[in-house]
Amino acid sequence: MSQPPADPSPEAPRARDGEPLFAGFSEFGEVLAAYVDREPAARGAILTDAEGDPVDFAHRPAEVSALDLQIVGAQIEQTTLRAQAWCSFRGLGRCEILIEASHGIVLSTSPGAGCVLSSLQRPTRDADPERLLASFAALRRRVADLIA
Repeated sequence: MSQPPADPSPEAPRARDGEPLFAGFSEFGEVLAAYVDREPAARGAILTDAEGDPVDFAHRPAEVSALDLQIVGAQIEQTTLRAQAWCSFRGLGRCEILIEASHGIVLSTSPGAGCVLSSLQRPTRDADPERLLASFAALRRRVADLIA
């Protein structure tokens, strides 16, 4: 289910080279947009519900389409929820998942209420996985606060 992007306002966060950063439709989208704006390699971030449907998202339209971001969110949703269930069962708490490939990085976690939070990142030579995970964990906590 694709949602048409809203016209970016002059106050909307800006992507590199003056490209608009789509900042979502709700307070979730605003939080996701702030994360994407802060992370130079971030292409986008999405929050999906327990069925894999988008709750909200933010992205750099020049780097990833809204539809592609929504597909990623839906595809990784069940795997993330199962990994989180495994971690919870073993008393490990919340987990952040990082998948690294030659064409980019996918981050995923569950902030609660059956939702899944995911982000697509461009590959970079100096990617610091620990820093990416720490930043993504902070985003998870912020989204979890909004859900609560």
